[in-house]
Amino acid sequence: MRCALRPQKRRRKISETGYELNQKDFISRLPEEILLIILNKLPMEDAVATTLVSRTWRNLWKLVSNVDFSYRWVQVRGKEIRPSVNHFVRRHHGRNIKLFSVSLRCRQKMVKDVQSWVTFAAKKHVEELYIDLSDRDDDRSKNMYSYLCFPAPVLSFSSLMKLTLKSVRLDDCSFPNCKSLQELNLENLELPNDEIREITENTPALQVLRLVKCNMKQDLSVKISPNSDLRQLIIDDEFLVYNRENGIFIDAPKLRRIEFMPGMMRRGYKIGRIGFGTEARFSLGMMFRTLGAYKATCSGLHNPRFQLNFLNLLTKFLTAKVLELCSWCIQILSILKVKQQDNLLFSATTQLVLNTGLKNWELPGIALLLMACPKLENLVIVINDQTEELEFNGAFRRRYAFEPESFWIDQELSFTDCLRELAVVEFRISHDKFFEAANENIEEQFFYQDNIQGYSAGVELLKFLRSKSINLAKLIFTTKKQQFQICLK
Repeated sequence: MRCALRPQKRRRKISETGYELNQKDFISRLPEEILLIILNKLPMEDAVATTLVSRTWRNLWKLVSNVDFSYRWVQVRGKEIRPSVNHFVRRHHGRNIKLFSVSLRCRQKMVKDVQSWVTFAAKKHVEELYIDLSDRDDDRSKNMYSYLCFPAPVLSFSSLMKLTLKSVRLDDCSFPNCKSLQELNLENLELPNDEIREITENTPALQVLRLVKCNMKQDLSVKISPNSDLRQLIIDDEFLVYNRENGIFIDAPKLRRIEFMPGMMRRGYKIGRIGFGTEARFSLGMMFRTLGAYKATCSGLHNPRFQLNFLNLLTKFLTAKVLELCSWCIQILSILKVKQQDNLLFSATTQLVLNTGLKNWELPGIALLLMACPKLENLVIVINDQTEELEFNGAFRRRYAFEPESFWIDQELSFTDCLRELAVVEFRISHDKFFEAANENIEEQFFYQDNIQGYSAGVELLKFLRSKSINLAKLIFTTKKQQFQICLK
């Protein structure tokens, strides 16, 4: 009898548990629009896994608007990307897709598949298209093509606003007319001489152009169409070693902002026409790990090409309204300062952004820049604890030694006619420490020894700026959690 009763009790317990779970499953009773918002915030592999939750969720993945197939899909789902994307294309029932992203390594025979995916994206009015055919995370096969070529006209659809192509070469046809395209990212491509000009002519709404490791075996010509209203150009050269085979030529008469990152590994950098007041940003942190670019002697860097390229390029932006420099650049300028070769003059610069650790051998470079910007109105010091320092040999340190504690005091006479227009000084740190806004000693709190590595240099620099800037009206101190302002006038 006991054996006969046990299954009945067990079935009743399971039924009661299912009922309780059904009562607690309030998420499945939400409107479909809310459920889709939840799915679109999940990785693709997790969104598909929700089909096992209940009948309500079974077909929701077919309506998602954020589609991202990367190598993580293989790791989590255990399925290949190519057939998975083809399956999704056949089963998707939604009207529109906002993001369509595919990352994998493929063979040349997959051209038709990629073309069908782009055609599908056009039918779904995709706004952001991301195709990476050299997925770095997928290192299972070594015998893969470095790039894939497919017809350019398939990219011509009106809804496209952001396009990223990695290791994808378009055929010989001209770049398609993408009237709504606002951001274009090209990586690991070989671009002919007039390709960039043609692209900017056919994309009238283009605002941002990013070139990553393009033309690694030949010169890169970046000629922006005179009719283009391009706002921002980013040259992202993440070469591992100095490349003697290629240089770069840039001609952009209407460009508003240009960025160089994270290194300068090309043979030469030439600038043709550049707009007056173009913003220039140099974020070259990789140079500290580049052979020949992080060791210096009395004559300069071990590889003088790096120093020469940077200085020649910097002189092309003497009329920049906004200038942003990293620690490596500042230390290169320090070499000029201590050797009394500081003849730069940024006649139109009104805002200067310095990413620095306020290390000893950055101080001369900062002084050079402050003197070289007579119209400076806004100074931003971004203090980074992870900043590295050039390796100066013993001869250099002995010949150009100075006392960091008294450096700014020694600069008093050199700044008699400088910093007259400076009105706002801002210090930023990446720490999240909170300080009391009501405290009058806010400067002491900000530059407290435990907060930042260059605290003493920061204190002396601030004293110097306050003494020399007769029109200084505001001090701003910014951390991750807080911003505090001191009005001096």
